[in-house]
Amino acid sequence: MERNQLGEKESKLNLGLGAIGQNWIQNFLGQIAERLEKMEEVLVVDRIEGDIAVCENRKTKKMQNIQLSDLPESVQEGSILKWNNNKYELNTSKEIEKRIEQKMKDVWK
Repeated sequence: MERNQLGEKESKLNLGLGAIGQNWIQNFLGQIAERLEKMEEVLVVDRIEGDIAVCENRKTKKMQNIQLSDLPESVQEGSILKWNNNKYELNTSKEIEKRIEQKMKDVWK
């Protein structure tokens, strides 16, 4: 199908949806993008201040505060968190252990 034909079909679709439908679709796509980004997010608990965990995003290096009530009970400084099923979970994968071992080896080289 040629580009012009695709553009015409998209225009007809947009006209058929109306402004409300287009806004709903844009909001829906925004929510999906937000959730996907959060799923890839890995946080390290830098410190705990009262009822707040101050966490660093491993990818962006930005700090963010999370209520301790939103985190697993066993969270502590240095814990690695991953977003899964609409909540933060402790990431205890073997990948983390391997990364730490490699860093220790690199220190002694």
